[in-house]
Amino acid sequence: MNKDNLFDGDSLKAQFATLVYKRLMSRKLMTYADVMADYLPVPMSDQISSYPKEYGELRKAFRDVYHAIVNEEGEGSIEVYGNNRNRSFLYVGDNNNPLAAMINARVIKDLKKYWEFCQDSAGFMPETWLEYYLADCQDLISIKTKKKKGEQVISSGVDRHQTNIEYLPMLYESIKNHQVLSIDYKPYEEEKVTHIIHPHYLKEYNGRWHLFGYVEGAEPKEGIDLALDRIANRPREVYDKEFIYAPDRFYEIFFEKIVGVSHQKDNYYGVIRVRAYTLYIFKLMETKKLHKSQETVLPFEEHDDGIYGEFSIDVEVNNEFIGRILQMGDGLEIVAPKEVRDIFRERVAKMAELYKK
Repeated sequence: MNKDNLFDGDSLKAQFATLVYKRLMSRKLMTYADVMADYLPVPMSDQISSYPKEYGELRKAFRDVYHAIVNEEGEGSIEVYGNNRNRSFLYVGDNNNPLAAMINARVIKDLKKYWEFCQDSAGFMPETWLEYYLADCQDLISIKTKKKKGEQVISSGVDRHQTNIEYLPMLYESIKNHQVLSIDYKPYEEEKVTHIIHPHYLKEYNGRWHLFGYVEGAEPKEGIDLALDRIANRPREVYDKEFIYAPDRFYEIFFEKIVGVSHQKDNYYGVIRVRAYTLYIFKLMETKKLHKSQETVLPFEEHDDGIYGEFSIDVEVNNEFIGRILQMGDGLEIVAPKEVRDIFRERVAKMAELYKK
């Protein structure tokens, strides 16, 4: 951190310095209370002195910014009004950005940190994306060199070498450019079909990529899921059709009540009660939720009928939800409702039959 740069670092003082400078450069009257209101995420009381730590750092930050501006623009560049208890300040200097050198130095440092993160986080991205977007770029050479030397410090546990993953950049560009596509698609154990799709959305789940969009001639037409590994050959651009856009917030709503990517016709949807029988599974479920609707309804402790904890989850019962629950083995049990419990009972019974032979 550069100690001479008022805006450098993440300290409270540096944050206040940035807010003070922004207020002054607006060329409007400002007060300490204005800056404190910019900083606090909740409505502030009338007495900013009720925040002694923040108020102290704000005063120091203002003092340093004030002197830095006066040093550049001269005395009188900041006018002061009112008394000590109710002062306001107005910047009247000629330069619209007198501390530009400090601000730019902070921006350059932030960009450098971002660039380093992008290089290190390349392990999250499929290699085809890197090859496509960083082709002939020094960054790609640096990323490959880091990986070869074993210096990459971030990676993903998901296998990135899936069938057709090389189509990801093209599909992404088609979504961004509103390009209609013709896709030859072969579901498992079914005949190959050709879909005309207006691509809207890409989603990865459990290491598998899915393309969603409006598919002509299909029912429903919206939100059709094409798994990348089932695409038979490279998608082709279609230029004689007008692109059909997704309705506003369609995919936000589409994914809101499911785990994973699939909606299945006539599936149960509602609140499901799940019981965890070991502290490890309970904590695992608590810290790695199956769905954003998950809530703890019973803490893990001794109850009248045993030791356990319980969660409620408000979702549709699809294959992804079933798989995530069964993944925990006998550590989890669906307690209610009965119709969902019956679905799991049938699945578990079929699994048990496989191991009786």
